[in-house]
Amino acid sequence: MKLAIDAMSGDLGSAPVVEACKKFAEKHPYVELYVTGKKEELTALESINSIHIVDARDVVLMTDSVLGVRRKKESSMVKALMMARKDEVDGVVSCGSTGAFYTASMLFVKRIEGVEKSCLMATLPTYSGNSTCLMDVGANATNTAQQLQEFAVMGSLYSKLVLNKENPKVSLLNIGAEDHKGDEMHQEAYKLLKDCDKINFTGNIEGRELLSGDIDVVVTDGFSGNIALKASEGAAILLMKAMKESLFATLRGKIGALFAKPQLYALKERFDYKSVGGALFMGFEKAIVKAHGGSDAKAVFNAMELVYRMVDLDVVGRMKEGLQ
Repeated sequence: MKLAIDAMSGDLGSAPVVEACKKFAEKHPYVELYVTGKKEELTALESINSIHIVDARDVVLMTDSVLGVRRKKESSMVKALMMARKDEVDGVVSCGSTGAFYTASMLFVKRIEGVEKSCLMATLPTYSGNSTCLMDVGANATNTAQQLQEFAVMGSLYSKLVLNKENPKVSLLNIGAEDHKGDEMHQEAYKLLKDCDKINFTGNIEGRELLSGDIDVVVTDGFSGNIALKASEGAAILLMKAMKESLFATLRGKIGALFAKPQLYALKERFDYKSVGGALFMGFEKAIVKAHGGSDAKAVFNAMELVYRMVDLDVVGRMKEGLQ
């Protein structure tokens, strides 16, 4: 197995990527890593046999346009994706801008035959502990009903292969549970999903149920999905912040927090994005993982673990079969 790791595009620079690559190489010594970035920042990786440094003198910025991304052929992001295009690696990880990474992936990596639009899939932590896949979460501003059906099939296959769900429950994010709810596109998507024999469709789901953990795969258009994802993240962060302020406001609260410390840390870990690893660009012929822009070494390592599992289980190959 060969994986390309973009070391330069994250908000925290190359340091957390270097640390994560060291840890990954220790755990998976037979996986070859091609780390793209400025070689003078990657010298700590030179002595590791399974790691190859690919010098890249440029960085794709969050503000770069489609044309700007295309022109930056010497950037760490584009070099990593070009290796995937040439079949030199099986998967790619980057902490770069979601828009830039998606644009570059669309430009340089082939889509699975029959997939009209690729999408970005996030795995949500939930109340029940059951991971819920949400897609699309921002790769596309608008989608058709047919595209949502494709997302549902890909999400269901991922849930089976990677998350080991025997018969994943699939729902459509909508403004109500009834089958006639939503605009014309969502009503059409409901019908297509209901008639699709490749998925276990359970109907519409409202936003307030998103983090319950009752559903395995939730499909939506990229605009609504991005808002839902960020609203959920914001709510979780504010809830933890409010809980901390409330507990430490009084002496009684501080004593209670001391006794509840293990449970509070477990709750924080359950809703920590760093443990998820990253979001997946679904629909490409290579495993592509987008880690959070502010990823530390733990988050980068888990993103590498995610792309490793994708390749090891041949999720892309089996997805091609499922989409036929």
